[in-house]
Amino acid sequence: MAENYENTYTYTARNVHNPNKVVTFTLINEHMRVNLTGLLDQVKQVGTAEEKSGEIKQQISTQAKPAAMKLLENVSGPVHVGDVNLHLVGDEFKVTFWQRAANLRLAPVRLNMGQIDNVDAAKAFEEEFMRRKESASHIGKFFGPLDYWFGWVGLLLLVGVLIRWPGKRNKT
Repeated sequence: MAENYENTYTYTARNVHNPNKVVTFTLINEHMRVNLTGLLDQVKQVGTAEEKSGEIKQQISTQAKPAAMKLLENVSGPVHVGDVNLHLVGDEFKVTFWQRAANLRLAPVRLNMGQIDNVDAAKAFEEEFMRRKESASHIGKFFGPLDYWFGWVGLLLLVGVLIRWPGKRNKT
């Protein structure tokens, strides 16, 4: 099934202190994709660097979180805007999104871009994101704690304790 790319909005976040820390966020209708930009250029830098160990260490530390996030996105596809939270405070930009398994929230993925270089563009992206999030349909089957795997595990543990507890009290 082909995606409809008519309603897209793209924002590229770049860290002020480390220009190699770049992540592109693309809103496609009710979903968000995360793309690493400049990754091939950084691999070329590692290959041509004279002090390879220092360059490799810097590139790995720069791209560890975004690479892990990209790996998770490749496994599960784009993330629904209902599962994403953006936080822009001053020039600090943070993104948290939930990976789903069996249509329940399983694990949060957090990306801290730190201080970004274009706050006005980030504000515009945040406004567009919030507009889409407010008008988006709910992705999960459940609301509240039951939309999370830990909610169901907790409920099952509670039921197990309640079933076993009266039995233990009668035996003593």
